[in-house]
Amino acid sequence: MSPLRDRDFRLLLSVTVTVIAGFALLLPVVPMWVTHQGAGELAAGGSTGVFMASTVLAQFAVPTLVRARGYRMALLLGALLLGPPTALLVLATDAPGILAISFVRGLGFGLVTVCGSALVAELLPREVLARGAGLHGLATGVPQLVGMPAGPWLATHLGFPAVFLLAAALPAVGVVLTALLRDVTPAAADDRYRLALLTATWRPWLVMLAGSTGYGALATFLPIVLGGSGTVALLVVAGTALLARWTAGRIAGGVAGAGRMLPFALAGVGLGLLGFAATTGTPALAVAAVALFGVGFGVVQNDALVLMFSRAAAGPASVAWNVAFDAGQGLGAVAVGAMVGATGFPVAFGLLGVAALVLLPVAITGRGRG
Repeated sequence: MSPLRDRDFRLLLSVTVTVIAGFALLLPVVPMWVTHQGAGELAAGGSTGVFMASTVLAQFAVPTLVRARGYRMALLLGALLLGPPTALLVLATDAPGILAISFVRGLGFGLVTVCGSALVAELLPREVLARGAGLHGLATGVPQLVGMPAGPWLATHLGFPAVFLLAAALPAVGVVLTALLRDVTPAAADDRYRLALLTATWRPWLVMLAGSTGYGALATFLPIVLGGSGTVALLVVAGTALLARWTAGRIAGGVAGAGRMLPFALAGVGLGLLGFAATTGTPALAVAAVALFGVGFGVVQNDALVLMFSRAAAGPASVAWNVAFDAGQGLGAVAVGAMVGATGFPVAFGLLGVAALVLLPVAITGRGRG
C-alpha cells in the first residue's frame, strides 16, 4: 500500500510544502536583513536563535493544545502565526524589531513542525510509516531545496520586501488546505510518559541535535562566509539532505531495524563540518564538504524519526524530534555567531564537527535500545 492513497496524508504533504516554503525563503534572508541594517554576526545568528527558541517553546505546548483542540486547529494556528507576521519585516529596520517578529514566527513554526510529523504517524498504518516519513521529508525538503538558495537571490535581485511578502503569502495557502484536513485528537497520556519518552529517545535525540546544530549554522552563515557561492552551497546542502532523507525512508525496511544507519550518517555530519571548516577559503571544496554534511544529516533526520516513532507515541515522539531539530538550528546559529569574532569561521565550524564525532558512541549504542 502506498501512503499516497490516503487523502488526508496527501493534504498534509500539500500543507507542509506551502508552509515550509515560507519558512525556507527567510532562513538565510533574515540574517542578511539584520546585517543589512548594520548589525554584526552575533545579531545575525541571534535572529535565527530567537526564532528557534520560540519554536521550541511552542513545541513543548503542542501536546496540551492538540489534546484540547486537535491537530487541525493547532496546525491552522501555526500557519497563521508563521505567515502574516512576516510581512511586518518590511517595516522592521532595527535588530529588536526583527527579533520580535522572528519570535512570533517561531511560535507558528513550532506548532507546524510538531503537528506535521505527528500526523504522519497518526494518519498512516505502521507498515508504511517509514515510507510516509520519507515522503514527508520530501515535503519539508523540497521547499528548503528551492527556498533557501532562492531567498538570498531574490533579496539581491528584487529586494528584501519582495521576499518578505512572498514568504507571508505561501503559508496563507497552507491555512486554506489545513481547513480541509480531518481532525485528529490524540489519546490522553498520563504524566509518566515524559520520563518514558526521555528514556526511550535520548540517544537519537542527541544525534539529531548534533546534525541540526550544524545545519542551523550553515543555513545562517553560508551566504556570509562564501559570498556569491553561498547560494550554490545552500542549494547543495538542502538538496543532498532532501535526497538522503527520502532514500533513507525508501530503504529503511531493507536494513535490520530503525537506527542502523545513524552512526554512518553522524560520521558524515561531523566530517562534512570539519571539511567545511578546512575549506572556507576555497568555495568549490567547501561546497563538496557541505554536500557530505547534507547526506549525513538527511539520513539522520529520517532514521532518528522512525526510531523514535518505534519507541514512543506519535505526539510525544514528534515533539522530541522537532525540539532536537529546531533547538539545534538555533544553537548552531547562536554558537557560531558568538564564537566567530574571537575564533573565525573555520574554528567555529570545526568545533561543531568535533562535537558531532564525539557522539558516535551514542549513535552506535542507540541502534539496539532506547
